[in-house]
Amino acid sequence: MNILIAPDKFKDALSATEICHFLQKGILQTFPKAHCTLLPLADGGEGTLESLNSNFKGEFIYQTVQNPLFEAVSASYLYIPQNQTAVVEMARASGIELLIPTKRNCLKTSSFGTGQLIKEAIQKGAKEIFLTVGGTATNDGGMGIASALGFRFLANDGTVLQATGENLIAVASIDGSQVPAEVFNTKFTIATDVTNPFFGESGAAYVFAKQKGANEEGIQLLDKGLQNMAQVLERHFGINPQTLVGSGAGGGVAGGLAVLLNANIISAASWILEINRVDDLLEKTNILVTGEGKVDSQTWDGKLISQLLSKAEAKAVPVIIVCGTLQDVEIVTKQKSVLYATSILQEPSTLENALANTPQLLENQGMLLGKMLSSISFK
Repeated sequence: MNILIAPDKFKDALSATEICHFLQKGILQTFPKAHCTLLPLADGGEGTLESLNSNFKGEFIYQTVQNPLFEAVSASYLYIPQNQTAVVEMARASGIELLIPTKRNCLKTSSFGTGQLIKEAIQKGAKEIFLTVGGTATNDGGMGIASALGFRFLANDGTVLQATGENLIAVASIDGSQVPAEVFNTKFTIATDVTNPFFGESGAAYVFAKQKGANEEGIQLLDKGLQNMAQVLERHFGINPQTLVGSGAGGGVAGGLAVLLNANIISAASWILEINRVDDLLEKTNILVTGEGKVDSQTWDGKLISQLLSKAEAKAVPVIIVCGTLQDVEIVTKQKSVLYATSILQEPSTLENALANTPQLLENQGMLLGKMLSSISFK
């Protein structure tokens, strides 16, 4: 039996690569004749570069840059010299997992460090930049990245504003006169994991800022700031980011850079699945095992797992979903391709214990799956 193991990460627990390893380890203990193909995936957040590099064959370039709180951190991007292309994963320099929970506050954080990586990639010779914007700790509308590239965001009195979320509301004008020509000559593509707009009830602040440390008052301030930034961008460049699908991704980075740098916004999931030739792999697959840390309503909003399931359904490949937390079971059962869905937790557990025991829990689940699959015959 050919089994394709293709999960996303379990956030705060294990990478997609590690999940593949422990599931395979368990499956082979009870189904040693199974042939497992491992395909760790990502939707633009943590682990995206590893998922892509198996096909790109680039090199990781490390730099010391600023983390979301302007502290020094070592971060990397993927450079493909033969294509003069760089892939920058925003989570590397501006990710939420870089900060302990008590330090997460997207009013104070900035995407500046990601801009430093982009700047270095352009100086190295990149003519095209792919930026993936999942898993961020920021809600600055792209101010941080743009500031690192030479843009200045000014208050009414001409003061240069620090590029943080709380200062979005104070932006009165944008000065791009100090941006190097090579920045504007670079082709930018933003790969997003969501389709949310720049601001509003379904925008960057109201949907994502709470998990990035903002309280209700902070969320309202951030949303008003994004509305202000949208007006300033439209006044300067003639484009309102609110009109662009996915502009709220990365705390508004997608919308801000789409206007400032003429960046194109694409679906990270579709791009990653295409690069990894998932359609071809499914042709040779009897069953697909996939999953992520939490399967909930957001899973089905065009994200990686939902798109993967659609491809499996088109190829008539049955799917097993393995996750940390299984919510919205009714929605899962409506997925025609899903044969079986399960949490790795078989009994109540604290979050701390669940995270610590994730490797063994995945291996245990793999053993159960192997036992079950060894008794099933697929065409």
